[in-house]
Amino acid sequence: MGAPYPWQAAQWAQCQQRFHTGTLPHALLLNGQNGLGKLEFARWFARFLLCKSPGEMACGHCRACHLLSVGNHPDYLETTPEETNQQIKVDQIRELNYFIGLTRSLSCYKVALVVSPEQMNRNAANSLLKTLEEPPAFTLIMLITAQRASLPATVISRCQQIAFNIPPRDIGAAWLKRQVPAGDADALLALSHGAPLRALEMSAGDWLDARRLVCKDATRLANALESPITVAERWRQYAPQLLLEWLLSWLTDMIKLCLSGAFNCLDNPDIDRGLCALAERIDSEVLFALYDTVLYHRRLQHASLNQQLVIDEIALAWAAAFKSRRGHYNDGY
Repeated sequence: MGAPYPWQAAQWAQCQQRFHTGTLPHALLLNGQNGLGKLEFARWFARFLLCKSPGEMACGHCRACHLLSVGNHPDYLETTPEETNQQIKVDQIRELNYFIGLTRSLSCYKVALVVSPEQMNRNAANSLLKTLEEPPAFTLIMLITAQRASLPATVISRCQQIAFNIPPRDIGAAWLKRQVPAGDADALLALSHGAPLRALEMSAGDWLDARRLVCKDATRLANALESPITVAERWRQYAPQLLLEWLLSWLTDMIKLCLSGAFNCLDNPDIDRGLCALAERIDSEVLFALYDTVLYHRRLQHASLNQQLVIDEIALAWAAAFKSRRGHYNDGY
């Protein structure tokens, strides 16, 4: 059935104490950056609440635990963004509200999870608000988000918040080394901004190699060694969200280099030479404008119906930003 990660001990103890003292609220907002295991934590706590004979964790053997394991517990519901447009629509929240209003079938609690509630449209948020204002007894709604600031203040105010922070490096590194003994835990944690699960994801497959290839492409674009359309064709093999995340991270480091020249605070230490070479070839105003362009496309990513066009535009914007100050080619590797 799993157990909380080592860096979640305080949050788990907090939830356990609230349960045992009868002070568990009707709504919890689990907030923190991606890669910290907030969704797994919510599922573990849901199993604990629904279990017929829990100890420190759910027993894993009772009928309630079995039904949860096969995705068929009548008192448990997860609401997630639709795959087609990455939104949570009002009909989904109405279904959640109906579920919350039903009599408990098997367990002492009814538990509902809302994953990425910042993706609710306005009608959905207003519909959820009504349930948050007048919840039935022995119900718990857990909202799991990495973008708390994007939630309506009215929704936030009706939830008790549990913050998930980046764990101390020694704790994150020790856990990661047990999962990937042959990996470079320190480098992976640096690239993941200290989020152990994100670092574990990065260690799988060819993620690091793909990222370095994209960085080489960005350098070749900056030096006009390839056309934006040719590079964009290669970039289409990557998920747009991942590609934009890489580019924004590199631009952030380039801005740091332009402002301070310091290497010790970069988020991409393994490619710092390449980023330094790029930062030397672009005016700061143009660099900020390019950052705004990439950020704009990331914000509108889910609304865009033509991801290929987005990648084409990003490649063109990247090449144009470096056009006025091209110098001798040096890829920095």
